[in-house]
Amino acid sequence: MKSSPTPSNQLFHKLFGTLSEDFIDQILNIGTKKYLTTGEYLFHQGDRHNALYIVLSGRLRAIKEEARGTRILGDIGEGEPVGEFALFTGEPRMASVLAIRKSMVLELDQHEYLELVGKNPSLANSMTQFVINRLRRNTFQQNQSSPPKNIALINLQADHDLSPWTSDMQSYFMENQIPVQVFDHESQENISDQDFFDSLERYAGVNILLCSENNPNWSHQCLVYADLVILATDFGASSDLYPIERELDLYSQSILNKKIYLLFLHKREADMPIGTSAWLEKRTINLHIHVRQGNLKDIRRFCRIITNNATGLVLGGGGAKGYAHLGVVKALQEKGVEIDFLGGTSAGAIYGISMSFSDFDFEKIESITQHAVRSKLTSNDLSLPLVSILSGKKVKRFVQNLYKHYEMEDIWVNSYCVSTNYSRATAKIHDRGPIWRQVLASMAIPGVFPPVVIDQYLHVDGAVMENLPIEPMYRYPISNIIAVSLSGLIDRKVEFENTPSNWSLFWDKILSKKQYKLPNLGSLIINSLMLNSQQRQEITKSKVSHYFELSLKGVGLLDEKKWKEILQKGYEQTIEYLEQLPEEERFWEKKFD
Repeated sequence: MKSSPTPSNQLFHKLFGTLSEDFIDQILNIGTKKYLTTGEYLFHQGDRHNALYIVLSGRLRAIKEEARGTRILGDIGEGEPVGEFALFTGEPRMASVLAIRKSMVLELDQHEYLELVGKNPSLANSMTQFVINRLRRNTFQQNQSSPPKNIALINLQADHDLSPWTSDMQSYFMENQIPVQVFDHESQENISDQDFFDSLERYAGVNILLCSENNPNWSHQCLVYADLVILATDFGASSDLYPIERELDLYSQSILNKKIYLLFLHKREADMPIGTSAWLEKRTINLHIHVRQGNLKDIRRFCRIITNNATGLVLGGGGAKGYAHLGVVKALQEKGVEIDFLGGTSAGAIYGISMSFSDFDFEKIESITQHAVRSKLTSNDLSLPLVSILSGKKVKRFVQNLYKHYEMEDIWVNSYCVSTNYSRATAKIHDRGPIWRQVLASMAIPGVFPPVVIDQYLHVDGAVMENLPIEPMYRYPISNIIAVSLSGLIDRKVEFENTPSNWSLFWDKILSKKQYKLPNLGSLIINSLMLNSQQRQEITKSKVSHYFELSLKGVGLLDEKKWKEILQKGYEQTIEYLEQLPEEERFWEKKFD
C-alpha cells in the first residue's frame, strides 16, 4: 500500500491543546495507523475493544442498528476522535463506524494511552476536558456535522460553462481565508489517479472536483473520494434524468451514500423560479439551492451551505406580534447577518416566508405589509360558528394573490413552515407544495380560522404543537441558528377573587373603569391552545446558538393597526441584542473556519 501523507500537527493541537512537536511524534509512533477502504468497518456496534481513534484523513460514518432498521448518526471528519468513551468505560460500542471513502486513523488502545499519559500527564487533563466538553454539548451542537473536504461538482449539461460560478466561489473562499483548489480531468491527466487523489488529503482546504459525462471514469473516481456531491444544472434545461446520473447510479440507497445537493444555475437577472418541483420529483437529493449568475449574495449563501457554515433563522408565532419579525430581519441585515435558511410557525410563517419570498427586499416587504393591513383581513369575515368564528376567506384570497402559483421549492432562500396535523396530533413540516396552502395551514388558529386540508388531512395552526420550530432546521448544514420568540410565559396575577360576569366586563369597558384586566376572547382561545407549546419553548434555548425573546407588552394578538410600532420594537430590540453580544459570539463578523 502506498504511504499516506503525514498528518498535520494541527490535528493534535486541536484535540489535545498545546503539545511539543516531539511529543506529537511520540503519539504517532506509539499509536497504530490503520488504513480503511471505502465501506470497511472500523468497529461494529456491540464490540468491546476499548480503543480511541483519531481520523487523520478521509471520512467515517457512524450508524446505529435499531428495530426499525439502520439509522445514520453522522459523519466524522479529519481531526475528530471517535470511540473515546469506550477507552475510559470499557463498555460495548454504542454504534458502528465505517469509512465512506479511503481513510486513515490513528489507533490508541488503553495501554498506549496510559503510556503517553505517563510521559506527559497534561495529556490526561486535555483528553478529560475534551470528553467533558463533548458531554456538555447542547442539542444544537450535537446536530452539527463535520464540513466536507472533497466536493464533486457534476455538470449535468456538459456544454454548460460553470466558470462564472466557480470563479465567484473561489473569490469568496479567498476573501474568507479558506484555501480552495478546483480540478477537472484535464488538469491532472498527466498524474496517476492514485497519486492525485492521495494528494487531496495533504491539502488543508477544500477540493472541488469538476465532473461531467465526457469523462465517466474520472467522475466515478471523484465520487468515491467525495464527501459531498453537487449536481449543477441550468435551471432552464430539461428536468429529465441525464445519462451521467444513471451512469453514476447516484440515487441508489446505501449506508455509504454521499449527500447530494442539486444546484440550480440561473441567469443574472432571472425572475423568481417556478416549477422547481419537476426536478425534485425525479431525484433523491438532500437539498436544492438556487443561485443567480453574478449575484454575490447567492454565491455567499451557496459557499456557506457547502462548507456547513450556513445561518438559519427560526421565527415563532404570536398573531400581530409577528410584525416584529420584519424589524428583526431588517436589523439583522443592517448588522451584516445573512439568512441562508428560514423556518416559522403561524405568524412566523406568514411574515417569515413573505420575507424570503420577497428575497429580503424590504421595499417589497413593506408594500406587502401595508396592503395586508389596509385589507383588514380579520374584519367583516364572521362565519356561522360551527367550525370557526371567521370564515378565513379574506385571508385565503390574500395569500393566494400574494404567492400565486409558486411553491415552497421555488423560494430563493430555502424555507419551511409548520402546521399541526389535527388527525395525527403531530407537527407537519412544509417545505414542498403551494406556498399559499402551507402558510394558510400554519396560521389556521383552531376556532378562529377553519382547518386547511392537505393530503386528505386536516391541518391547524402549527403553534398548537410547535410554536418555535427549531428541530427541522437541524436538517440543514448550519453553524448558527437564530431563534426569535414572541410569546414567552408571563407571570400575571389578577386583582379579584372571582371571574366577573360578561355584563360586568361590558360595563367596565363602556365606562372605562379598567377595573378588570382579562384577555379578550380571541387572546384567551389562542393563548390557551399554545400553552403547552410555550412551556416547551422554555427548554429550547439549548437547541440554538442565539435565542432571544422580544418584549411586546401592550400588543394584542390582533393589533394590526400597530404594525409600524411593532416592527420598530422588533428592530430596536434586535439591534440592542446584537450589540450586547460578546465579540466571540458575533459570528457574522468573523471569517469562518
